[in-house]
Amino acid sequence: METIDWLVVGGYCLLITLVGLAFKDRAEGGVEDFFVSGRKLPWWLAGTSLVATSFASDTPLFVTGLVRKHGIAGNWHWWFVVLGSVASLFMFARLWRRARVVTDMEFIELRYGSGAGAALRGCKAIFLGVVFNVYALGAWPVLGLTKVLEETTSWSKVAAVLFCSVLALTYAAFSGLWGVVATDFIQFLLALGGGLVLAAYALGAVGGFEGLTTQLAGRPELSFFPEHSADSFWDSPLVFLLSLVLVQWWARGVEGDGIAVQRLSACKDEKNSFFAMLWFNVAHYALRAWPWIVVSLASLVLLPEVLDAAGAVDHERAYPRLIVSLVPAGLRGLLVASFFAAFMSTVDTHLNWGASYVVNDVYKRFVRKKADKAHYLRVARVVTVVLMIGGAVIALGTSSIVDAFYNVLLLFSGVGLAGVARWLWWRVNAWTELSAMVASGVLTLAAGPLCRLLDWPDARPIHLLIVVVGSTLVWTVVTLLSPPASAEQLQEFYKRVRPPGPGWNAIRAAIGDDAPEPEDGLGSILVGWLTGSMMVIGLTIAIGKILLGNWPHALLAMILAAVGLCGVTATIRRMRWS
Repeated sequence: METIDWLVVGGYCLLITLVGLAFKDRAEGGVEDFFVSGRKLPWWLAGTSLVATSFASDTPLFVTGLVRKHGIAGNWHWWFVVLGSVASLFMFARLWRRARVVTDMEFIELRYGSGAGAALRGCKAIFLGVVFNVYALGAWPVLGLTKVLEETTSWSKVAAVLFCSVLALTYAAFSGLWGVVATDFIQFLLALGGGLVLAAYALGAVGGFEGLTTQLAGRPELSFFPEHSADSFWDSPLVFLLSLVLVQWWARGVEGDGIAVQRLSACKDEKNSFFAMLWFNVAHYALRAWPWIVVSLASLVLLPEVLDAAGAVDHERAYPRLIVSLVPAGLRGLLVASFFAAFMSTVDTHLNWGASYVVNDVYKRFVRKKADKAHYLRVARVVTVVLMIGGAVIALGTSSIVDAFYNVLLLFSGVGLAGVARWLWWRVNAWTELSAMVASGVLTLAAGPLCRLLDWPDARPIHLLIVVVGSTLVWTVVTLLSPPASAEQLQEFYKRVRPPGPGWNAIRAAIGDDAPEPEDGLGSILVGWLTGSMMVIGLTIAIGKILLGNWPHALLAMILAAVGLCGVTATIRRMRWS
């Protein structure tokens, strides 16, 4: 990094900080203004913010590690989530906005009532807002930017972590969600632009797309689908992919995570929340990753072996190492600034989201129920600082971004179905979710030892089945043995949210003629999910095939995407908006 590079990075950091702080006054109106922007976000800003938040400084490194180990097919380790994300679009995007909650933890008490519902709300808020959020902060964005700074500068890991943490706090603690989404928009453009610039230089170094495909011809890295390994069935990439596509996408839950819920709740209305989620699905899966994949493929030619300072193989470092070796001064600073953009777009969201749980669902609900707005905002800012300190500590003790990703996937695979069931079946109660959480955590820790004890293959697909099947059995039995929420609470919830499906027939009958009908039935939702998945997956594959010059396959993928688009358009036209 030369002086001009640092000037570029410094200029970016100053610009984004000033933009974020410019929205400070909008965050002073209270908890709703600070955490959900007063429910005034347009779809394009909310959706772009979701895309920007979904990738951080670790994501290009994560994709690079996948491609170098498993080829283009390795991206199905996260592409498969599109099935759940599109289901969330057609099933839950409008329901979340209709619920009018600040956080998805507040929804728990709306669904189950006080008592057990309030206790579950507090427990999950602490676990997700503090424990998981701190781990996610440190293991992904902070660690990702730390690796970039270690490769592009002479900084130590401790210095890089401290710098990243202070940078993230410069405006996240003051600007609220308005500042977060406004800076996310700028950071999305810069981060995507940085990926395109490095892809251009990487392609230039290998002779363009033609040179890239020629030098990798016959290698499995160019395949879009993994190959079966006959010598190790359960460890085969194909079997692992099937476990993700057939089980993991629905097991991890399709209702949307807390960050998505926050953006959807902040939208102007149901229509804006729907189109925000639609734009997110297209941009997140089909568009954003292809520059990184191209760089990753080129790195196989330019950097056959990548070692860290200790001499261990670290594929994730190939991406920043190409920045140093290929990009000239000035532009190199722009690329490092793009990593800062990706970093800040994710960290500011995690800090605001985590603070929303602690303040809205723990402190305001159980500690100080009646305080003025200024008091809650001060608490939110203190919590933001504490969360960032925790994330920095985690980053210092973590080395692999990919391993952290798999650990989180497994942990949440046991609770997803319970989360979906609470929308579709009135009988689900607070004990359902609590038992699912406990069972999933215990089985995640026990899966490996249990496989070895029973002489089963100690492989990820087996671990996944143990967690999913075991957790589902536990929460189903607990649901049937424990009492449901009160009739009054269930009727109040139904009148506000109007969930679809026959699982609420008993509540509709109890309400009588005053029961509102859901806007769309499960049949329409199913059509939207199937055609929406076809559209996004087809577009994703088509773009890749075009880049690699495989026009026959690209044409087939474009036909699939076009058929899906027709189905999505027809489904949207039938929708009724509240």
